[in-house]
Formats: sequence, C-alpha cells, structure tokens
Amino acid sequence: MDNRRHLLLLLAACLFISTHGQAGAPTVTRAGGNVTLACPAARDTYVLLLEWRCRGCELPSDPVAPHEVSLVEYRSESVTLFHHESRMSLNPTNYSLSFRPVLASDSGTYVCRVNNRDDSELPIKLIVQDVPDPPGRPLILGFTARSVNLSWTPSQDTHNSPISHYIIHIREGEDGHWDVDNGHATTNNSTQFTVDGLSPFTVYSFRVVAVNSLGMSSPSKESYYMVTLRELPEGKPIFTAAHNASSTSLQLHWKPPSRSTIHGEFLGYKITLKPRDVPDARQDQIVRVTIKDPTVTNHVVQNLRTYTQYLVSLQVFNPEGDGPSSTVAVMTDEGMFRGLEHSETYFKERELNSWVNLRLNRTA
Repeated sequence: MDNRRHLLLLLAACLFISTHGQAGAPTVTRAGGNVTLACPAARDTYVLLLEWRCRGCELPSDPVAPHEVSLVEYRSESVTLFHHESRMSLNPTNYSLSFRPVLASDSGTYVCRVNNRDDSELPIKLIVQDVPDPPGRPLILGFTARSVNLSWTPSQDTHNSPISHYIIHIREGEDGHWDVDNGHATTNNSTQFTVDGLSPFTVYSFRVVAVNSLGMSSPSKESYYMVTLRELPEGKPIFTAAHNASSTSLQLHWKPPSRSTIHGEFLGYKITLKPRDVPDARQDQIVRVTIKDPTVTNHVVQNLRTYTQYLVSLQVFNPEGDGPSSTVAVMTDEGMFRGLEHSETYFKERELNSWVNLRLNRTA
C-alpha cells in the first residue's frame, strides 16, 4: 500500500514539472553587454506560433509590469516586436531572444511559449546588474564653523547590486566647481555623514554619489546652499609704513589680511598705542582708535605725547571679535619746545665760556 502511494506521489510530481516547467539557475549579466536567452521548448519542435513574455520587466509605458507582457511574437515566419525594437531581436533559426545591449530594466522572469502549449513554458530568470540610481537630495541636519552633518535617502533602485558606500562632493561658493577629485567617502552604506575640514563663514553645497560593485551612480540633486558659522579672525594686517607726522601724530599704512582669514563680516580695524617707556600704562595713557571701514589702509593718529616712542598694534575685527595684532614701534617728533630747550642750553654754555675767558685775560 505504501509503495503504491509513493509511486502515485512521484507520478504527480513528474506531471507537475512537465506541465509547469522547472526554472534553472538565473542568468546574471552586466548592463551594457549583449545577452541571449535560449528557448528550450523550441528544440525538436515544429514551431508555428511562438511568443516571448516577461514578468517584472520595466517598460517605457509601464515602469514595473506586475503582469506578464508580450515582447515578441513569431507567426508563420513573420516576427512582431512589441517593445525595444532598437535593441531586441529574435533568432529565426533557434528562436532565442537577444538584447544588444541589455539594460538593468530588462531584469525579470522570461518564458518562451511554443504553439500555445502551457507545458512549453520554462521560466528563465534574467538578472541585469548596473550602477545604482542617484541617491536623494542631501539635507543639512546641523553645522558648525568647520563641519556639516548631512542626511539623504538611499537610491531607489540598486539594480541588483547592493550599495557599498557613498561619496560626497563639495562645491564652495555659488559659482564654484564641484570638487570631484577630493570627495568624502563613507565607510559603509549609512545615509548620514559629517563632512569636516570646511572653512568658516563660507557658502557650500553638497551632492552624493552611490557606489556598488558595478561603479558609481549619477550624482544626486545638490543640497540647498548653506553658510558655515563665523569664527574669530586668524589673519592680521601687515604694516607697510609707520612714521611720525608731527610731534603729536603718527602716520600709519598697512595691507589687509587675506579675505579668507577674516572668518566673518569684515567690519574694520582697531589701532592701539601704548607708550613704550610705561610698561604698565594706565587706561588714560593708552590711545585706542576704531576704524569701521574695511577699505581703509592708512590712518593718522593725533593728540599724542611729544617725543615719545609708542608700540602701535593693528588688528581686524568681525562680529565674533578681534583677530591677532601686528605691532610696530614708532616715535613722535621732538617738537618746537624741545628744540628751544636745546637752544637755551647752548647759549648758556657760550655765555659761561665767555665769562671764564674774560677772567683769565684779566688775571694775565
């Protein structure tokens, strides 16, 4: 009894396989190459009618067909192509289906039906690998003066090859070029990344590229522009000339630092003068001048002490504060009163010498 039961089960299994066909190993290929799918049911059969159908293929009119669609029909030695006429063909000798080239959108399950027989359908799984679709537009989650935290949605379709990592491209300025040679690569397929090494108070935008075993995707849409935060200036002006203009004034000339070292809105300059002979100068002995015009490159400081050497410091400032200073020593002129003082001493010495000579002559 048990033997008869096993025999009936075996016959039923054979009948099921004969009726529905048995799929073999999938055909895996790369997009851009050529691929040919054989029609096993056409062997040793006189073909009057043959049809190639596909389930899961992407068609121009139907991005992902949930049902089987007819691709090619052979009838009475005539061939009708319903889709992909420019790159798909049917071999009239063995009725194989060729793609030249094959695309990722051709991935799906194919069946070749001969003479309208259901038992002729043998599923053929075609897997076409390609680079991923572009990721989503990166969004700014947060930023500092020198870094930005980005997040994006993964590629909608990886085309049968998983994403290994992403590459972030950076563009500085609204009219700058994308730095594709120095992209920031993630260590895995996480869709969040912090970009470091940026410059303060600078306009940036970002885009993302997905990478799988086939290569890199097209870039994503660029992020919206953002501006990193300010920092204290790190550049300092350079004195080009510093000399006395009078006994109570000094003439100063300088060159501004590089704009990239200001790290914020360039608001102007601050000049500080301290008498060199007074190490612990009181506040009323220190002269402070603020120039709220970044285009100015010279200034005359007035109302200083006569014949005094000053330590003059010059620095730029932005909304965050003051930058480092450049310092030079400059001395005011002697002035008219000091010159008269020298003259009075000279005449007194001449008068004393004349009196001594007169006494010596009388003695003689």
